[in-house]
Amino acid sequence: MKKNLLILAFLFWILGLNAQDAKSILDKANLAYNQAGGITASFTINTEDVKGKTVYSQDGKAYLKGNKFKIDVPDGITWFDGKTQWVYAKGGDEVNVSNPTGEELAGVSPFVLLSLYKTGFKLNYKGEKKEKTKTVYVIEMIPLGKKSEFTKMVVHIDKATNMFTSVNTFGKDGVNNHLIITKLQTGVNLPDNTFVFNKKDYPQIEVIDLR
Repeated sequence: MKKNLLILAFLFWILGLNAQDAKSILDKANLAYNQAGGITASFTINTEDVKGKTVYSQDGKAYLKGNKFKIDVPDGITWFDGKTQWVYAKGGDEVNVSNPTGEELAGVSPFVLLSLYKTGFKLNYKGEKKEKTKTVYVIEMIPLGKKSEFTKMVVHIDKATNMFTSVNTFGKDGVNNHLIITKLQTGVNLPDNTFVFNKKDYPQIEVIDLR
C-alpha cells in the first residue's frame, strides 16, 4: 500500500511539473509578445476534415498590437480593437459587429491565447521538436469549458524567440484548423485605427450590429 502511495505521489508530481513547464513557456511567450510592439505576420491556414484531408487552404496577413488585431485573408477582413469586432466578407454588402468571447478570439488570433492560458486551459508540455531550421516547444491546451467548440489546441513556440510558429485547433465536429506563421516582424508602427473598421472606406456596406 505504501509503495502504491509513493507511485501515485510521483505521478502527481510529474503531472504538476508538466503543467508548470508548459505555463513557464507560455509566460515567456506572453512577455515576448508584450515587448514586441506592433507585429505583422504572414500565415497559412489549412482546414482538414475528420479524415485528415485538407479541404481548404488560404494565406493571409495579421496586424497585432497588444490585445488588438486585424486579420486579412482572401475571403474577408476582421478588425478587433480590444473590445469590438468587425467581420467583413469581401465582395459582400455588410459588416457584422460583435463583442466576441475570449475563445472565439483565440480561434482567430493565436496571440489572444496569451490572455487565456492561465485559467481557460489544462496545459500539457509535449517536449521539443524540429520545425525546419527552428527548434520549437510543443504545448497541448485542453479547454476547461464544456461549451468549447474544440477538443484541444496544440501550439508551437520558437525556443529562440518565444514567439508562436503555429496553432492547431481540433474541432468537436471533426474539422481541424492548422495556422502556420510563415513570416513575422516585430517593432512595427501600427496606429490604433488599424484595428477599427472605417465606414468611409466601405461607403456601400451596411453595418449589422449583433451586440
